[in-house]
Amino acid sequence: MRARAELIVEPGAAAPCLRWHCAPPIVLRQTGPRRVHLVQAAGGPLGGDDLALDVHLSAGSSLQLRSAAATVVQLGIPAAAQWNVTADLADGAVLDWRPEPTVICDGAALRSSMTVTLRRGARALLREMVVLGRAGQRGGCLHGELIVELDGVPILAHTLLLDGADPVLAGPAGTGGARVIGMLAVVGNWVGGLPEDAGEQPGLRWACSVLDGPGYLLVAVGDSPAVVAALLDREARHTETPNQRVHPTGESP
Repeated sequence: MRARAELIVEPGAAAPCLRWHCAPPIVLRQTGPRRVHLVQAAGGPLGGDDLALDVHLSAGSSLQLRSAAATVVQLGIPAAAQWNVTADLADGAVLDWRPEPTVICDGAALRSSMTVTLRRGARALLREMVVLGRAGQRGGCLHGELIVELDGVPILAHTLLLDGADPVLAGPAGTGGARVIGMLAVVGNWVGGLPEDAGEQPGLRWACSVLDGPGYLLVAVGDSPAVVAALLDREARHTETPNQRVHPTGESP
């Protein structure tokens, strides 16, 4: 299956103006004045699927992008599924990207890429989580890339290789047996406080690297999606200005 979706966000008098076109299985639904959810219209992705999403934020606009449920990557034809995201942020734009976890089932493979370009004055908060396998599974393969550029200058190029069945990648020099891997990248105009360089607690370990530019990358591995998500969301809140914080109802103030 091949599908491509595009989302355009422009500032409006009271709320941003959102325009998009999409094709199943990529479905977009506006769920708040500044929030859009990705909704899956089919199972998968399956091996061989080629899916893409392009996001464009005009100057001064803002967007919270979420997903309605976890993405479950399943075995299909003997080829990796493809998921490619691009986002370009004009001056003063803010992107808050926090989808639900991606679950890589046994035997499945996913090649994903996210490329974010920012103009000076823009800001991006990018949170991703990967779960190796369903309950009782070791998990499949992931080749993930995250590239961020600020005013045409690359400031982050990160590659994540995972394979739950590979004793090296899943061993002490890799994930150390953890099934959940989370990343939080915060880049742009206003970053706020930085997390600790590294930390550890039962079932959770993390490390933070300051970028050569305004921002940082935090990577965490843990035994539970809820524990990893709590760490990433806690650090994400430190970067939010009051008018960007989300109430329990899901709406911004």
